[in-house]
Amino acid sequence: MGAAMRGKMCSHSGFVLIAVLAVLVILSVLASVIGAITQRLRDEQIVRERQLHEQLAMASTRATVLYLLTSQRMTLGGLTVDDRIVLSEDERISQKAGDEVLSYMPVGNEVTLDSSAHQGLDGTRFSLQDDRGLLAVNWAPPALLARYLETGSGTHSPRLPAFETLFNLLQDYQDPDDLYRLNSAERSEYVRLGRPPPSNRTLSTPMELRRVIGWDVALAGISDEDLNDSLTVVRSAQLNVNTAPARVLQTLPGMDEAMAKRAVASRELAPFVNLRAFYGVSGMIPANEDLLTLYPMASGTLKLWSPEGGAVKVLHWTLTPRDDGGRPWREDYEFIQRSEKAASAGLARPVAAKIFAEPNAAPK
Repeated sequence: MGAAMRGKMCSHSGFVLIAVLAVLVILSVLASVIGAITQRLRDEQIVRERQLHEQLAMASTRATVLYLLTSQRMTLGGLTVDDRIVLSEDERISQKAGDEVLSYMPVGNEVTLDSSAHQGLDGTRFSLQDDRGLLAVNWAPPALLARYLETGSGTHSPRLPAFETLFNLLQDYQDPDDLYRLNSAERSEYVRLGRPPPSNRTLSTPMELRRVIGWDVALAGISDEDLNDSLTVVRSAQLNVNTAPARVLQTLPGMDEAMAKRAVASRELAPFVNLRAFYGVSGMIPANEDLLTLYPMASGTLKLWSPEGGAVKVLHWTLTPRDDGGRPWREDYEFIQRSEKAASAGLARPVAAKIFAEPNAAPK
């Protein structure tokens, strides 16, 4: 074979080798791309499965908590989870005398109604807040609302109207007539400013307070989360010192931040069973005791969230056992909010109810 022929064969072999190598490189790149796409799809599927699992766990926790609310009694300590009953000394004497006794004394394993985090199903976290532990913006004494604004943002804006004006604005927003209170506003003023007109009824949610002229400025230093965690729209003028957060306790006459925090820390060990104990721990001087209570209301809020943080589902519930032909509870409103508090809530309390005892394994 001539040199020319051998050269052509070598050249051809070199070309084939290069072509084979190129094909191998392309196949390797394609394999890498396909592998990356497959991994991404797998990761996305795992995320979707976890999200679905979280949604199912939240739905199950929600249904379970509502079941407990409708089937269990409440004490001064919160929502009971079994049939355990504790009697006071006076109640034991009455029982021995043959009297029927309905005790509200704490049993020690209740689900608290003070927004404390509890362990739900499959890793879900939840909290319950009694409406009496919040400031009833539609019915609370004006002095408490004024105090709430004073301790809210920590600063005083020169544009902030006097509280008398703010109170008049709130009253005119709610009443059905078109008569103006002093320095107030009615429908024509809202229309002129391009704002939704007054509802002419009591507020439906705490967030609606931001729609009232003047209150949007007054509440500028208070976040939506804090607003919902401290205000309620239910019809109640009493404040439950066993479930009110420190932020709300500070609205009471003669109560400062240190006193409020001291009261909250004390009731975490044991709920107050009488107002004298509350006065003794907080240092508050008794004033109008009709304003205070120790027992929760048959309505409140339920929060549900993942321990990893993110969105928090907020549901306002009202127990309606006496409604003819209706459900044992009513869901008044529901919304989703971002929450820094929930994500940093730390340890959650376990629930002693048996229906919370067997969580399913989450996808990995």
